[in-house]
Amino acid sequence: MNRESRGKRSGFPVGAVVLLALLVSGSCKWGSPDYTLNVVLEAGVTGTPEAGKHVYKEMTTVTLNYAAVNTLETVEVFLNGTIRKSGTGSLIMYGDGYELKADVIDIRASYKIALTYTDTTITAPDPFIITLTGPDRLSGPFTDERGYHGTWTASSNALLLSYWDWNFYVLAGTVYNLGYSSGSFTGGGQSGTWTAVKQ
Repeated sequence: MNRESRGKRSGFPVGAVVLLALLVSGSCKWGSPDYTLNVVLEAGVTGTPEAGKHVYKEMTTVTLNYAAVNTLETVEVFLNGTIRKSGTGSLIMYGDGYELKADVIDIRASYKIALTYTDTTITAPDPFIITLTGPDRLSGPFTDERGYHGTWTASSNALLLSYWDWNFYVLAGTVYNLGYSSGSFTGGGQSGTWTAVKQ
């Protein structure tokens, strides 16, 4: 019996088997899947990965290296609009369609401030709201809803709030952590920590 008759007897032509195998192998992607990262750099930010769409294999560690064009300013990065990171660090590609946005931090806004004194016998004032304004992102005046005033500076990630008219109070912290973690303060011969909640 020749080869052609064996193929016909099986009820399925040999050529069709070969074609099916080629179609199956061509439709399969072997190995780790490719994931897309879309990068948006706002004005005043430079670094890598550059703006645009980038394709990485699943579980790839992507190094982030962003800085402000004005080196005195501070950069923050948001992944998918929720996960916040500093300008330098890394992320792992666990999924597809990630969006990363890097921007210069602008702290000009209103914050509710709460003080905690190191000397626990001192009663802290009720939380109060301060409002930071100014011509740029590095410094300006602030007002306190209790009627006090002062000056703020935000240079090289160092934040300083200095009152003009409230017992020499000075609140120190970092630009990146404002509204996320506590800082320290001195004033009226006392010291302690402070927190801020953006309003």
